Amino acid sequence: MLSLLLGARMFSGLAGPLALISACCAVCLCARRCGLRDCACIKTFLRVIGHDKFDDFELMVLVHEAIFEHKDAKMATNVRITAGPENVITDEVSNGIYQQPLHIMVHQGTEQILVELLAPTTLGFRVLANLKLDTLKDVLGSGSMQAELLHEMKPKDKGILHPKIKLTIVAQDLDDDAEKGLMPGAMGSDVDILVRQQLRKAKEEGKDLDGGLSEMEVLKHACAGPLESFEGLGKTQGVYVGVIGPPTSRHWLLGVWMNKSDFESKNPPMVGVDLLKVQSVQADPERINVFVVNYFDAHRVHQALTFRRVDRARDVWVEILHIIVVKAHEEKHSRKTVRATGNEGGRNRKEKKTKSMLW
Repeated sequence: MLSLLLGARMFSGLAGPLALISACCAVCLCARRCGLRDCACIKTFLRVIGHDKFDDFELMVLVHEAIFEHKDAKMATNVRITAGPENVITDEVSNGIYQQPLHIMVHQGTEQILVELLAPTTLGFRVLANLKLDTLKDVLGSGSMQAELLHEMKPKDKGILHPKIKLTIVAQDLDDDAEKGLMPGAMGSDVDILVRQQLRKAKEEGKDLDGGLSEMEVLKHACAGPLESFEGLGKTQGVYVGVIGPPTSRHWLLGVWMNKSDFESKNPPMVGVDLLKVQSVQADPERINVFVVNYFDAHRVHQALTFRRVDRARDVWVEILHIIVVKAHEEKHSRKTVRATGNEGGRNRKEKKTKSMLW
């Protein structure tokens, strides 16, 4: 009898907590299935009890390129990113190179982010391959920026083999990045992030050198890569563009080589432009992937080089070239100041020596 009474009292004591736990489980289950997160109170409750691990946030995904094998080498494709009820899609390309930033709102409770490689059809799109990213582990748990990671995708179409996709994922504010100090002035948020990513990549590549890379060397490494050069009548040629400076050359030069091998072998460039003679670097307003470098040659005659981007966004080239031109002018001004200060110091020492000889 006593045991029955004690059991009844214990059960009545646990009834409150058990009821609360049952209610929480019911709310969590229903929130997943019934969309209860549309209610602000339920949404806050799920964060307070720890069921939801993050608030709503905006995700920026830079889609670099898709790599796959298919019988049609010039197959048109798009990339679509889906997070819960939200989805965004890239422009259509035929070479697998997108270099396009996509912004998507990831709502609280979204467990997976789906990345799909699509082929356009008359009725919409056909899914060629997909990639499922865990929001907590693959996005929020990997730092603020995942620069140019190559992900293997799961084939969803018989005609596609070994699909991979290269992405840069940015899930939070990057105002504390050290690379921001290299970037004078304000830029649009997308270009800002992409330029910092390019600078970070250049810095990482030089971190094993003794003392690392100087500011100018980081910019120099970030400003090297393949481009297509316009030669007239719309004809283009693949080239490699980079920046060289002291001690390799007397001045800081923007050089154009036939290929990367010629650049790395330190062969003379086909075209060398003194950065101090660059008048402007401008994005072509009518062609989204084209930019123009305006400069004066050794005879003070105006010249122009027209390029089309290959491996990164056009505006990244424009911004980094603009930054390195500004830095080249600042370095020249700094040298002049040091030289003038040194000359002044020399004159002062000479005057003191003359006075001592007179006395």
